Amino acid sequence: MEVRFYFQATVEGNEEAFALCSLYSLPDEQDREYANGALNIHSCEGEGSLIVIRVKTILSIVGMMPFQETGEFYLLEKFSLGVIDAVD
Repeated sequence: MEVRFYFQATVEGNEEAFALCSLYSLPDEQDREYANGALNIHSCEGEGSLIVIRVKTILSIVGMMPFQETGEFYLLEKFSLGVIDAVD
């Protein structure tokens, strides 16, 4: 799922943090089998499948990178921007 934005709301008198998310399809099993489980290709469901979740339920962050051959996306775990801190 892709987080579109975060927001806060009061639920039963308690302030809580939420995320509006759009869903991705399940992985394409044919591509997954072809790549021996190393490649998970998904399509973005877009505006038609938006959900709201509590921020507390987010367990991990991954990157969904464009897969140019098909216009779909592949799952990239341990995603990094390659940024390092400069040491004086």
